[in-house]
Amino acid sequence: AYNGEIGVDIRFRESVSSKTLFAFQANGYYTRLIDALVRRDYTLNGASTIEFMGETTNVQAIQNAGRATIYGVELGLETALTETLKLSSQLNVTKGEQEEEDGSEEPVRHVSPLFGNTHIVWQKGKLKLDAFAEYNGKISANDLAPEEAEKTWLYALNADGDPFSPSWYTMNFTGQYQFTNDLLATASLENITDQRYRTYSSGIAAPGRNLILALQYTF
Repeated sequence: AYNGEIGVDIRFRESVSSKTLFAFQANGYYTRLIDALVRRDYTLNGASTIEFMGETTNVQAIQNAGRATIYGVELGLETALTETLKLSSQLNVTKGEQEEEDGSEEPVRHVSPLFGNTHIVWQKGKLKLDAFAEYNGKISANDLAPEEAEKTWLYALNADGDPFSPSWYTMNFTGQYQFTNDLLATASLENITDQRYRTYSSGIAAPGRNLILALQYTF
């Protein structure tokens, strides 16, 4: 694997002793993998299919592809709007391709779609309030890896009946109160708008709206 990475971190302050008023981070990366291990159709004792649990299933094996590339960028932003109010956001974009046996290129399995989060945090004294959004981009039918496109039971279907991974977002709110140095109370309401979503390549759909109450004591 050959890796390359480059980044920048910019911060502005009123003085050396003050808190950061504005911060921006960007990081780009690239990996080229030779003889990548991928799952492809195969034969076993001359047969390309087997009977498995009453169904005819293709025989597959882990094999060496010619190459695979993964590349992307990570972005981060943080700024103080007032003395008590802060805005922060992170965004990740990743892409990947692998070389097929016929020399063509296909998307790499399990490369996450665009994802990120944005927080607005108000903090004063012992009380901290955090309103935030988490979001995921879409992977279209054309951008799904061939192995994933076969899993029609796992993905949503577009207007043409092809599997794809739709975009989604959640709105959330968390409050914390620090009673003492050792005692912290937290209340969180997740997925306030009760969105139905599924994390990319996961077989588990969203749990719906969640209320979490926690009390933490440190010895």
